[in-house]
Amino acid sequence: MSSSQAANSNMSGAPLPAQAIVDEYERYEVSDHAFFRELKQRPVDYAALWLLMANLQCSISNHFVRWLASVIERVDNPRIASLLAKQLNDELGNGDYKQIHSVLLDRFVAGLEEKSERDLARDWLQPGRGLLSAMTTTFGANDPYEGVGALMVSEIFAKKMDHCVGDELRRQNALSRETMYWLDLHEHLEVEHAEDSYELAELVPGAGPQLTAAWRGARAEWDALWGFLDEVHATSRALRAG
Repeated sequence: MSSSQAANSNMSGAPLPAQAIVDEYERYEVSDHAFFRELKQRPVDYAALWLLMANLQCSISNHFVRWLASVIERVDNPRIASLLAKQLNDELGNGDYKQIHSVLLDRFVAGLEEKSERDLARDWLQPGRGLLSAMTTTFGANDPYEGVGALMVSEIFAKKMDHCVGDELRRQNALSRETMYWLDLHEHLEVEHAEDSYELAELVPGAGPQLTAAWRGARAEWDALWGFLDEVHATSRALRAG
């Protein structure tokens, strides 16, 4: 569902409190997207899942640490910075290089790639480049609260999407537990990060430009992620068609 359908202001036109961002986007189900609905109707489609994860790898995974660090540097509330720093530490493996999430994702994507057939001469990563452009704009916005709003929504989306991917891969046993470790970790960790979104929301001022920026970032982030799934869905159909 596009966030253009979301109610984000009261009858006076003033933005609702930031807690309403979390309430609003928690109501949307990523599993309702046609990409995941169609996956459920056929045997495990490793190529489609590779397509999804490879595009997330080239967009979010390769840049998320830098985006998060930029918001931490610029936000004016140390409690917000502290929560974001906790997530940054998770992303960087809590000091253990082997546990860095981008490293684990590389292994996961490589495992899916081994099970996938596709035209090697074709560029399959256009959806990721579009998402990269959108998220770079939002996380790099002048007001860091735009990035705070985007992060709140991205963690909710990631929690729901990881569960969808997990549901698909629990239908197979061809991938090793080592290969699946990124997914196993994220299915649990993103629940915690999504819960952090409520705490972040309580720290966003209840009125003024910072609240408006948080809503702007949240709307932009959800629309970018939902639109990304639209593009992955269309591209996966082209992949299956050969």
